[in-house]
Amino acid sequence: MALITWGEKLETGLTVIDNQHKHWVGLINQLDQAMVEGRGLEQLVETLNALLEYTHSHFRTEEVLMERHGYEDLALHRREHRVFTDQVEIYRDRLELGQNILTVQVMQYMREWLVTHVTGTDRGYIGTLKEAGVE
Repeated sequence: MALITWGEKLETGLTVIDNQHKHWVGLINQLDQAMVEGRGLEQLVETLNALLEYTHSHFRTEEVLMERHGYEDLALHRREHRVFTDQVEIYRDRLELGQNILTVQVMQYMREWLVTHVTGTDRGYIGTLKEAGVE
């Protein structure tokens, strides 16, 4: 069973963001599956690196859109993004050092952060972007 199930609750109504969020959910689910199956550290590092790379890309997309369209809470949003990426980079660094730190708790952190961020913080910019014509 997937750690995160994509559904209406996670939709923003902005196609570019929703498509990226769906892909991001898929990457987190892949990492969770790799952990559950007990794949080796090399596979876990590779999967986590792909997740981290995509996370950075997605956050850049959101931040550029918010900046371009004058979203007033951009600084707070950026801080939340940085907290998440900093934590995931710590996980990755520890994995690269040979410490298998991927646990149910780590995966729950990623799940809870994503769901809370998408259903909470991301909701703040939807109106601004839609008013600016972003679809």
